[in-house]
Amino acid sequence: MSRMIRPVLGACLVMAALATSAQAQDWRGTPVYGTARLSAGFTPDPHTVDLTAGGPIDASRVNASDCVGNIGGNPDYVVNYSADDMPLYIRASSDSDVSLVVRDPRGNWQCNDDTNSFDPEVSYGSPRSGSYAIWVGAVGENTVSARLEISEISGESAGSSDGVDTSAEATFGEVILRSGFTPDPAVVDITAGGTIRASNLDSSCAGVIASAPDYEVTYRDGGNFPLTFTFRAKGDTTLVINAPDGSWYCDDDSGGGNNPRVVFRDAMDGVYDIWVGTFGDDPIPGKLSISEVQ
Repeated sequence: MSRMIRPVLGACLVMAALATSAQAQDWRGTPVYGTARLSAGFTPDPHTVDLTAGGPIDASRVNASDCVGNIGGNPDYVVNYSADDMPLYIRASSDSDVSLVVRDPRGNWQCNDDTNSFDPEVSYGSPRSGSYAIWVGAVGENTVSARLEISEISGESAGSSDGVDTSAEATFGEVILRSGFTPDPAVVDITAGGTIRASNLDSSCAGVIASAPDYEVTYRDGGNFPLTFTFRAKGDTTLVINAPDGSWYCDDDSGGGNNPRVVFRDAMDGVYDIWVGTFGDDPIPGKLSISEVQ
C-alpha cells in the first residue's frame, strides 16, 4: 500500500510547488505596463504611467512587516535608471488606497503604504544605476485604477512643472472616451488663458496658460484612428497637451486662422491633460473639440 501512496504524494508536492511558484512575484517577468529608460535630469518630471493596481498575490510575502496590499506576479513597470547626483522618488496615487513594492538594482525590496495620505512613496537619496522593478498594490481590494510617478523632485513639489500642476483637477471637467465614441466630435466649452508661460514646459509651446489643466481626456481602446484636439475661438489661442507618456505637445495656428490643433496619429491609451493658452492677459472663451474623424 505504501508503494502506491508515495507516487501520489510526490505528485501532490510537485503540484503544490508549482502552484506556489505561479503565485509568486517575479521581478524578472515582463512588466505589464512597459519599461522606461531615464537618466538623471530627465524631463518631463514626473514621468507618469496610468495603470491598474493590484493582483492575486499578498505583498506581505515580500516582507511581512512592511509590504501590504495585493500585487500581480510580474512587475507593473520597470525603470532602467542612470543615476548621477539626484535623488529618486517613486510614487503612486489613486482615489483608492494603494501601496508600493520596489526591487532596486541592489536586489533590495522596499515597500510603502501611506507616506502621502493614502498614497505611497519609496525614495532613494543616493540611487544606484540599474533596474527598478515596481509593483503598485491595491489595499483592501483586488484591483483599482492608479497613477505611477517617477520623479527627482521631492513630494512637496511633485506634480508641478514650472508652475503647471499635471496632478490638479481639471478646471472644466474630464471625460472618458473609447475609440469609436459618439458623438464625434466631443465638444466642451473652455475659457482659455492664465499667467504661466507655456514655453517654460517646452520651447515649442506658446502663450500663457493656467496652473491646473483646463480639461482631461482619458482615452481607451485606441490605435485604429488618429485623435485630434482643436480649439476654436474669436481670438488667438494655443494648445498645450501632456500626453499619457508624459511628453508635451503644443500648437498655435494649425487649426486654421488663429485656432490651434494637435493631432496624435497613433493615439495611445491613457490620460491627456489639456491647457488652452492665450497671448494676452484677457481670457478667451471658446470650444475644445476632440475627434477621431476631423
